[in-house]
Amino acid sequence: MQDKARTRTFREVSASGSHRQIGVSIGKQCRDQALRMERRFRDSVSAVPGMTFEKALAYAKRSLPATEKFYPEYVEELEGFAEGTGIKFEVVWAMQVDFPFLGRGRGCTDIAVNSEWTKDDCVYAVHNDDVAPYNFEDISIARIKPKDEPGFIGLCYAGLEPTAGMNAAGISLTGNALVPNDTRIGIPKMVPCRKVLRETGIYQALQAAMPEGRGHSFNNIVCDSNGEIYSLEGSATTFDAIYAEDGWLIHTNHYLSPRMWRFEENMHTRFSSIVRYNRARKLFRKELGRVDLSTFKRVLSDHVGYPESICRHPDPKLSEEEQTQTILSVAFDLTNRVAWICAGNPCENEYRRYEL
Repeated sequence: MQDKARTRTFREVSASGSHRQIGVSIGKQCRDQALRMERRFRDSVSAVPGMTFEKALAYAKRSLPATEKFYPEYVEELEGFAEGTGIKFEVVWAMQVDFPFLGRGRGCTDIAVNSEWTKDDCVYAVHNDDVAPYNFEDISIARIKPKDEPGFIGLCYAGLEPTAGMNAAGISLTGNALVPNDTRIGIPKMVPCRKVLRETGIYQALQAAMPEGRGHSFNNIVCDSNGEIYSLEGSATTFDAIYAEDGWLIHTNHYLSPRMWRFEENMHTRFSSIVRYNRARKLFRKELGRVDLSTFKRVLSDHVGYPESICRHPDPKLSEEEQTQTILSVAFDLTNRVAWICAGNPCENEYRRYEL
């Protein structure tokens, strides 16, 4: 079983050209993934008392104008994606939207560190993605090159929705799910993630990560190859920017900034996040000055607090829908523009090198 596990890989896709052309191409390459995600979305909506699929589409449509104003090129990609997959655009759009009556974010653990502390003098942004186990089949490694933006490599749901990425300008986007109590109609939290990957400087990337008029937000961790590292803890209506003053930071799934504490929906659901945050800080601090890829593997494979540990595994006491697993781990070397990607739990699988 161990040898079999180490052979796990993600689909690799690529596209270039106009935003619509990229959407069409990725839609064709990832049609099966998109159709699976559509089925689960429909099932999730139908399970909500008093909700219908038509009501969900109508709700989602209300957030489209703000997004078209903020980043119209991504809407063009989604229109092309709808064409490529054969899924109606209104459904593709609804799958991007943050519904207050659907599921909350599961997890993720992130590390970012500048060259002051690394053995190879490189800047790294590192991410464990913790979601439902079945989401493993939804991930593709996408290399995207729009004609008017830097190319990027991303770990993307259905090849188009980036959960983590790095672009040719040395800008990275990683981060964690937060559960703020002010979710509203507005720019979906996935859209700023995509827009960060079009930027060429840290100032512009920070602006892209936290637009006014958003309806929800991740904690977006934005870094550049100069070693500028920011953790942008967002809600729908405000945010705080945590700067890596000491050259490194750790983040999990609860607000760290005191000014953001009042936006935490329910801190009683954050114990896994608390354990992972403190455990990762403890382990990583010991490595400062000699950090390399093996450091990330050790920290992100840790099982203290199992199964809700840094390296998360399904809890057999929970239903399939409630379970959480680390489905991928990635270390972006921003200095050399290289991604080290592990498909599945890092305790069982190896990191493989991918060029931008």
